[in-house]
Amino acid sequence: MKLPALFAVTVLGLAFGANAFAQATTHGITRAEVHAQLVEAQADGLVPVPKNDYPPSADTIARNKELYAIQHHQSASDTGSSTGNVTAPRAASD
Repeated sequence: MKLPALFAVTVLGLAFGANAFAQATTHGITRAEVHAQLVEAQADGLVPVPKNDYPPSADTIARNKELYAIQHHQSASDTGSSTGNVTAPRAASD
């Protein structure tokens, strides 16, 4: 009695377990797109966010925008929330 039950469980386990290792062929976003989204979110002041302040408050967003502008040598008026407004940091000239 135990042998047929064990056999059935093994066969079902192999059948469903094989699907767990199958690779899906869905096409997601690329690493470059994820990086661009992250940079945009940083410029918009949405990240970083403390765990106890989610979604971020208006004060947190304003502070993050100021910190981003300081780190990337921009004035606070240069950092807008529109897409494509992120500029690369300037290289130091001699």
